[in-house]
Amino acid sequence: MRQITVLLAAAVAFATLAAGPSVARAESGVLNLHIDLGGGAPLAGDMLREDPMTGQSKLPFGFAGTLGIDWQFMVPFSLEFIVGGGYVLAGFPDTTDSGTPYFTAAVGPRFRFMDNREGYGNEDGGDYEGNAWISGHLGYHLFDGSQFGIDVGGGYEWSVVAPLQIGLFVRGALMFGNDNPMRDRVDFLVYGGVSFSIELIGGAEALDTDGDSLSDEREINRWNTDPNNPDTDGDGLNDGLEVRTETDPRNPDTDGDQAPDGQEDANHSGGLDPNESDPRNPDTDGGGVPDGWEATNGRNVRDPADDDSDHDRVLEHIDRCPNTPEGAEVDQNGCTILRAQMVLRGVNFATDSVDITPDSAQTLETAAQVLRDNPDARVEVGGHTDNVGAPGYNQRLSQGRANSVRDWLVSHGIDAARLTTRGYGQNRPMAPNTTDEGRAQNRRIEFTRLDAE
Repeated sequence: MRQITVLLAAAVAFATLAAGPSVARAESGVLNLHIDLGGGAPLAGDMLREDPMTGQSKLPFGFAGTLGIDWQFMVPFSLEFIVGGGYVLAGFPDTTDSGTPYFTAAVGPRFRFMDNREGYGNEDGGDYEGNAWISGHLGYHLFDGSQFGIDVGGGYEWSVVAPLQIGLFVRGALMFGNDNPMRDRVDFLVYGGVSFSIELIGGAEALDTDGDSLSDEREINRWNTDPNNPDTDGDGLNDGLEVRTETDPRNPDTDGDQAPDGQEDANHSGGLDPNESDPRNPDTDGGGVPDGWEATNGRNVRDPADDDSDHDRVLEHIDRCPNTPEGAEVDQNGCTILRAQMVLRGVNFATDSVDITPDSAQTLETAAQVLRDNPDARVEVGGHTDNVGAPGYNQRLSQGRANSVRDWLVSHGIDAARLTTRGYGQNRPMAPNTTDEGRAQNRRIEFTRLDAE
C-alpha cells in the first residue's frame, strides 16, 4: 500500500508541474487528471463477520484510492479511465490473513453538472465554485480473487488554485465472481474521502452569448439575468458593467430615486464623473432631495445648495411653495403661515402721508407671498397710527395707508375681492404712546384673517 500512496503522490506533483498555470477559464478542461483518496469498508460479502458474543456483523475498515484520466469529448460528457488500489484491514474468514489488498482498472463515463466556467479562485474574475460530478465504470477488480465489477461515484469539487480543484467524493464498487467457489459470489466495497482534479489541457472559454462580459452560466445561476440580452433591465447599462459596479442588472433604478441607472451614469463608464449622479446613491449631493427629482426639475444633482433654494428648511421636492421669501414662517409644505392676526413689520410711509416708502418692498413681497400660499384666505388690511395729531385726522390717515397697501397687493397679483381695508387710527395701540419706541410700534399695518377658524 505504501507503494500505491507514493505513486499517487508523485502523480499529483508531476501533473501540477506539467500543467503549469492555466489560462483557460473553464475549470474542467479537455483532459483532466483525478486522484481520489479515502477510507471505507466492505458492506457485502464473506469478509463481514459475525461477532460470536453479540451476533452482529463486524465491519472491517480499509482505505483506497484511484487515479483517473478523463477526456471531455463533448461538454458535459467525458470518457474516464481509472486505476486504483487499497487495503482492507481484515482477511477473509477462511484465511489467516491480517489484511486484504484491493485493485481495480476500469473505464466508463464521467458526467459533470453545475460546472462553473468563471475561472479559479486565484484568477481575476474567478471564484471557488467548481462542479458536481458522477461517474460509472466497468472493469477488472482484484479483491476476492479476480472479479468483474461495476463502480459508481460522485462528488463536488471547488476550484481552489489554477489548475487544481479539491473536493469530496464517495464511490461504491460492486464485484462479481471469485476464485473460491465456497465464498459469496458478490462483494460490495464503499469508500469516500478527498478528491483532487488537475486540468491538464484547458477547455473553451466561458460562453457569453450576448457579449456583456458575463458568462451565460453566471447570468443564469448567479445573477438571474438574460444571457441573450446584454441589458436585462433596459436601463442603458450593460449587465456586466452593472455587476462590476454594484448596481442591480435586474432593476433599472437600483437606488430607487426615480432616475434610471443609465441616465445617472450618463457616459456608461461605471464611475461617478462630473455632472453625473451615483446610481447606487439616491441623493448624490447629500442635500436631501432625490437625484431623480433634481434631474427632472433642472437642479444640480451634485450641489446640495439648491435642495432648498428658498432657504425655508423645506426640501424642494416636497415644497409646495418654492419661492417663499427668506425668513418667512412656513408650514411643513413650505408655504408661509397666515395667522389670525399678523403685523407687517417693515411697512413704512412718508411722514403724514399715505405714500409707501421704498424700504417697505421686502415686507410687502412677503405679505403677497403669504396670500399666494393661502389662496382661500380673505384678510382685512388694518391701518394704525400713534396718538400724535387729532383723532379724526389719524383715522383718515390710517384708512388711506391701509388702502395704499391693498392697492400695492392688487398690483402684484392679489385678487382685490380677498382684501378689505379699515383704518383704526389711534384707537388700538400695541404699546404706550409715551416713548418714541412705543409710538413707532403703534404706527403699523396689520393683517386680520376674516376666514379664521
